[in-house]
Amino acid sequence: MILRTQQGFTITELMVSVVIMSIGVLGMAGLQMVSMQQNRSALLQGEATQIANDIMDRIRANPDTDYGGVAIDDTPAVVGSCVGNTCTEAEMRDFDVAQWQCSINSTASDGTTYTVCDTFGVIGAMPGGAGSIALDAGIYTITVQWVDAQKVSDAAGTTRSVELKATDP
Repeated sequence: MILRTQQGFTITELMVSVVIMSIGVLGMAGLQMVSMQQNRSALLQGEATQIANDIMDRIRANPDTDYGGVAIDDTPAVVGSCVGNTCTEAEMRDFDVAQWQCSINSTASDGTTYTVCDTFGVIGAMPGGAGSIALDAGIYTITVQWVDAQKVSDAAGTTRSVELKATDP
C-alpha cells in the first residue's frame, strides 16, 4: 500500500488565493482614494474659513467703513495698492475687498488671471471660488463658496460654502 501525502498547492487553490488578495488590494486602494478626497475637502473648508476670517479682521481694522454690498458674482475691482501708500478709509475698503476676492479666486471663467490679482501677486486658493459680504441690521454675513468634487463620477463637483456672521465693529 502506497501512502500519498500532499506535496503542494493546486492551481485552483492558487487562483482562488490570488482573487481574494486582489479584492483586498482593490478595497484598500478605494479606501485610500476616498480618504484623499475627504482630506482635500476638509482642507478647502479650512481654507474657506480662514479666508472668511481674514476679511472680518480687515473690517475690524477699518470700522468706520461699510464693507457690505459685495455680491457672490462680483469680480475684483482694479484698485490702487494701499501697501506703502496712504489711502483713505474708502480706498482701503476697496483694496481689502479686491485682495480678499483675489485670495478666493484669481482667475476668470476663461482661465485668465484678473489684472488686479496679477498686480497684487495674489493667487486664489479656492477652485471655482467666489465670496460675498452683506451687512444687515449691524450683522456682517461673509460667505465663501467653492466647487468641491467629492466623487470621481461627479466631474462638475458640488458647490460648498462657509458662512461667517459677526456684528459690525
